[in-house]
Amino acid sequence: MCNPAPTPAVTVSSANAERKVSGKEYDADVLAPEDAWIEKVDLEALKEDIRELGKQLAAQQGPEDMAHLRKIISWSRACTLTGLFTMWYMVNPLSIYLISIGTMSRWTIIGHHVCHGGFDKCSSGTYSRFKFGVGSLWRRIVDWLDWMLVEAWNVEHNQLHHYCLGEATDPDLVEDNLKGIRTYKTSFPGEKYIIVAFFMATWKWFYYAPNTFKMLKLHEMRRLGKVPMYEGKPVSERSMRRAWSLDSCFYRGNVYFTKTEMFGRVLGPYFVRQFVLLPLLFGLALGRAAYFNSLMSMVLAEMLTNIHSFIVIVPNHTGDDLYRFDRHCTARSATFFLRQIISSANFSLGTDLIDFHHGWLNYQVEHHLWPDLSMLSYQKAAPLVQSICRKHGVPYIKHSVFWRLKKTIDIMVGKASMRKFPSKWEVEADLTSADDVAPLHATAH
Repeated sequence: MCNPAPTPAVTVSSANAERKVSGKEYDADVLAPEDAWIEKVDLEALKEDIRELGKQLAAQQGPEDMAHLRKIISWSRACTLTGLFTMWYMVNPLSIYLISIGTMSRWTIIGHHVCHGGFDKCSSGTYSRFKFGVGSLWRRIVDWLDWMLVEAWNVEHNQLHHYCLGEATDPDLVEDNLKGIRTYKTSFPGEKYIIVAFFMATWKWFYYAPNTFKMLKLHEMRRLGKVPMYEGKPVSERSMRRAWSLDSCFYRGNVYFTKTEMFGRVLGPYFVRQFVLLPLLFGLALGRAAYFNSLMSMVLAEMLTNIHSFIVIVPNHTGDDLYRFDRHCTARSATFFLRQIISSANFSLGTDLIDFHHGWLNYQVEHHLWPDLSMLSYQKAAPLVQSICRKHGVPYIKHSVFWRLKKTIDIMVGKASMRKFPSKWEVEADLTSADDVAPLHATAH
């Protein structure tokens, strides 16, 4: 059973004490029917089952996982190359789609799992998180060139998102990041949905690249004992948590980095390759029409890969049936494992083809429990984790990606809100300061 923390004071109205039902407030003192499972679960038993399964999965990794990785890499490369070598003849949906999914799979499947350390022990260093895409522009080009700087993504995603899931310090908490849209007073019906549509088609370069870079710069400043400054004053912790999109670089100035650094180091290499060099090569070889067809194909593929990646990434931890939390918890504690389950959602899964089109992000529960496993291990783990959750009475959320997208958009536009886990039922011994974030590349075994 979850051990309750000290009971918060209740609100008193007239002569009767008002009971706060869980769901909308952290200081609730009565569990709603949807939360009745909370006081019944044995967290320590759940933790032991999760830890034991994690050890078994890690011990099983080997040549089979490497063969599977090489197969997925070949699929990704085949999509990209086929798209590139057919785009020059005419602008067509097949080439656009192949370039798009090739770009997405290089990020969400290959870069994602390698940078988490999923193949550190079974690849003999070939696919190491300490080498992949980091250290030089050459390694970034060879391993994984995208809008985001790999080192920045490693800090923002591997450290802050994974170990602060569903907290105010989680940089990917959609409900907080989109607070401006949620509370925006619209001028006409559907305006918020138009904003969301724009965001879906541009989010990687407009929001994610600058925000991950901000997190890297903050990480570097803190290691040097420095704080960012704005108009001669230190930036507050609350301001540092706010999402930092590309427009912030212009109207807020050089708070975390300069515009030259942002465009030269982060956005520039990918932009030059995708929209300058590749179309130019086909234009020089095959003529003006080939150049314009190639350029238009690359632009449309970029919009599509933004939309596709948004659909399979953003709904992972967003919805009115998923929880957010008031305080930080210790990594690999019983509370930590519970949070990874109840603040994550899986999608349809089970075959390589289905999983490839979901960017292998349809195993989000399993991935957050053990971030440093291979894609193949997650396929093996899913039915076992679902069985453990059923055994302990813990919700295991799994829906169509399109249903999860609908729930995500409801959160973005303010139509719905995340569930707030009641602090009364937190285990105090598992809670700690938000400054005590697990070290980069820590594992959950």
